[in-house]
Amino acid sequence: MPVVLFVDDDHAFRAVVRTLFESGSGFDACVGAGDGAEALEKAKQVSPNLAVLDFSMPEMNGLELARELKAIAPKLPIFLLTADCDADLEKEALSCGITAVFSKLDDLATLVDNARAVCGIE
Repeated sequence: MPVVLFVDDDHAFRAVVRTLFESGSGFDACVGAGDGAEALEKAKQVSPNLAVLDFSMPEMNGLELARELKAIAPKLPIFLLTADCDADLEKEALSCGITAVFSKLDDLATLVDNARAVCGIE
């Protein structure tokens, strides 16, 4: 079953997302990381099937992290989560190899449904 790498500097939000992905949605695990450096290390350890990145993080934002992840796993699907999405950010995200951009203000079930589709979970 697929493994999701979820990166967000907000521990409580990571816990909510982990619960969504691990509660019968067809994913084996949701591996959490609080920043880009930790995410890169975990990505090398677990070889995730999908990465979900927060845009706004200290040290390395989601776009920078996406570039780094693509360097080590070029075919890894990546979703970007942000509270403030606009057309320019979405365009830049897609140019970094990000598969899709989602708003944190939307229903997170949409995120999980899209993750299931990308990972081929029926």
